[in-house]
Amino acid sequence: MAASDLYSDAISALTTARATMLSPEWQASIDAGSAEQRLTASQQLIQIQQTILALSNASLNDIANAMQQNAVALTSATSALKSALADITKVGNVINAASSLVAVIAKIVPLL
Repeated sequence: MAASDLYSDAISALTTARATMLSPEWQASIDAGSAEQRLTASQQLIQIQQTILALSNASLNDIANAMQQNAVALTSATSALKSALADITKVGNVINAASSLVAVIAKIVPLL
């Protein structure tokens, strides 16, 4: 997969996750969870925003090689996040999948 496709898929998954985590449906899902889960969800939302900013500000030309080197992990983490977002009532799955994608991207660009 081309670096531009990896980049596009990752940004798309992250922005979808951010929009989902700002929705009333997500709020209802996390309200049913524990205080620790709500805190973790809030922290993950901040991480997602920072990751979107870092990735958006990076020049694709500068990170293309790193994206190719991490292509398998990036593709897997992106797919996992997309799958997790299909059922936002499973808050832990969404948080874990988002965290995995953020971790892969942190290997490519420095996060804030």
